[in-house]
Amino acid sequence: MYILLAIVSCIIGTLIGAAGVGGVLLIPALMFFGGLSTHEAMATALFSFFFTGLVGTFIYQRYGSIDWKITIPVLVSSFFSSYAGAHVNSLSSARQLDSILALVIIFSSLYSIFPSAKKAGLAQRLEERGNIWLLLGLGVFIGFICGMTGAGGGIVSIPVMLIAGYATMPTIATSQALQSIISFSGSASNLHNGFVNFSIVWWVTACELAGVLIGVRIAHAVPVAKLKKAVTAFCLIIGLTIGVRVFW
Repeated sequence: MYILLAIVSCIIGTLIGAAGVGGVLLIPALMFFGGLSTHEAMATALFSFFFTGLVGTFIYQRYGSIDWKITIPVLVSSFFSSYAGAHVNSLSSARQLDSILALVIIFSSLYSIFPSAKKAGLAQRLEERGNIWLLLGLGVFIGFICGMTGAGGGIVSIPVMLIAGYATMPTIATSQALQSIISFSGSASNLHNGFVNFSIVWWVTACELAGVLIGVRIAHAVPVAKLKKAVTAFCLIIGLTIGVRVFW
């Protein structure tokens, strides 16, 4: 089973690097192949995203894809809210967390498969100061949800920021940096509660990092529209599976 988990972790890392989404799939993978509880799987996955985020951010920065005027406000507010989200995680039951995780995955997947009509978003209608406040607010929401569910950031931040009207590549690039910030803050709470499984996290992280290196090259070498559609369709299936598991 651990061999399957290693392969899946590498694939997930590739998806993170290429499309900014897919990291959330590590949680059910850790549950199904690693035998971890919901709390352990979420905390272990979140811990691993610190390292994938660092690598993804470094490489996206080398390509000049990160717009720091957009990224920094989101990082600042998400740093504080992700700790709060991880604390709520420790107070919640596995059933509650699985339900929220399923809803997050399903919503993000449906938005990616059926995007809203092309029109000027809120970001285009606001002045610079208004954009800063909007980004700070988005960061609070993204950080809290990701800290609570163990999601890496992209599966929440990408649809939310696209809905707000931000461009695709800067949004994906922001999701890379978000991983590390949310992981650092959220994991502080998870480590205190002893949820991170260190017997699994290090080699899972190594497999993810190998995949991220591949994924970032894919993102900047070929159109990722088809890849993103495939990823989100698969995420939708996983979300529905978790939802069925919760209610039945």
